[in-house]
Amino acid sequence: MKFIVHNLRMIRARLRSNGWVFAELFLVFIVMWFLCDSLGCLKYTFYRPLGYNIDHVYQLSMIKGGESRDSSMTNADKYLGILQKLEREPAVEVAALSYWSLPMSGNNSYNSLAVQDTIGCELRIINATGGYTRVFRMKEDAKRPFAAMPVRGDVTSGNYVMLSEGAADYYKERVPGFSLDTPLSWYGDSANVVIQCGMIGSFRSYRYGADAEWAFRRIDENVIRTELRDDGAQIVFRVRENMDSPDYRSKFLKEIAPHLDTDNMFIADVVPYTEQQYQFEVMKGDVDKVNTQTVVVVFLLVNVFLGLIGTFWFRTRRRRNEIALRLAMGSTKKQIFCLLMGEGLLLLTLVTLPAMIVCYNVGIAEFTMGHTELITTWPVKWSFLRFLLGSLGAWLLIALMVVIGIWFPARQAIKIQPAEALHEE
Repeated sequence: MKFIVHNLRMIRARLRSNGWVFAELFLVFIVMWFLCDSLGCLKYTFYRPLGYNIDHVYQLSMIKGGESRDSSMTNADKYLGILQKLEREPAVEVAALSYWSLPMSGNNSYNSLAVQDTIGCELRIINATGGYTRVFRMKEDAKRPFAAMPVRGDVTSGNYVMLSEGAADYYKERVPGFSLDTPLSWYGDSANVVIQCGMIGSFRSYRYGADAEWAFRRIDENVIRTELRDDGAQIVFRVRENMDSPDYRSKFLKEIAPHLDTDNMFIADVVPYTEQQYQFEVMKGDVDKVNTQTVVVVFLLVNVFLGLIGTFWFRTRRRRNEIALRLAMGSTKKQIFCLLMGEGLLLLTLVTLPAMIVCYNVGIAEFTMGHTELITTWPVKWSFLRFLLGSLGAWLLIALMVVIGIWFPARQAIKIQPAEALHEE
């Protein structure tokens, strides 16, 4: 306690000369908080679990060529034929056919579901066969799996859906008491009640996205043949882990693909879903955005690092005579070193509270008064915990810079002979 009081007295005695140090630390803390917050949120979003698994998952690429040998076959018949053959392959664990419904895909279909006729949410509609959730290993209730939910003939106005947890959370925030038993309706169509058949666990549509708000619709052969026969289907499948290998793609195209061809529809390629993930992120511009932001953050960190270290380095070197005088008066080198280090960290601590108040109000203002282009790059929901973590990261980084800025010149200064420094004075 005496050590802190002594440092406070030293700071007050040099209040005039320490003013610019206070101002610099104040501005640096605000900048550092923003860097820690934005980069931390980005990295947290990137590395946290997707909520589904794409390892050992492949997507078929199909093409039509030449005239059909069987004019009675529709596109739906051909898609279903390929799917059924694929499911019989020993290496295939499960397969699914879907329309505009794959994660990390540019093909989407949206519609709005409302609660109490007024509170609506625009959801991505997933039209897929029962194996879809097992292909991607999504979390679902074992008692109410997606594969067992009822099928409605008309997929555009059907009355059965299964919400993602992100969509359910959206309704829970706005409707007290919302549950899986709460009836829904297609927005603008309150006459037809939509029944919830379960819920899919929380997941994100891709690595840089927030929790997905999806509504799952199960389709069967009848729906595919009668409602979706002329649309382009997407077929994905999961390979058994012990039968997957780096050369599985080439083996598949050489040995399995020819057996899947149906009429004039052929297998052109089979793409690992990890490639689909990277292509989607490049297409959306997220890879460039993240790389650019990382370069900017690193550049700013280096500049702040050098500037702050230079400030404390210069400040410590100017106090050589004071250090020599303290040595002459009987202080040990360790005491002087701790005194200089404690003074620097105490300066930072005194600045931290007012700087944190400014940072918190900036965050509150941005998130309550409207999202700017800057804020939209932060996919993590604003919270007091997020603010504290960003502040802690900023304090630790600045403290490291202060320690380095004091360490080396202080080590050199305490080696000086007191008589030499006093003679210079």
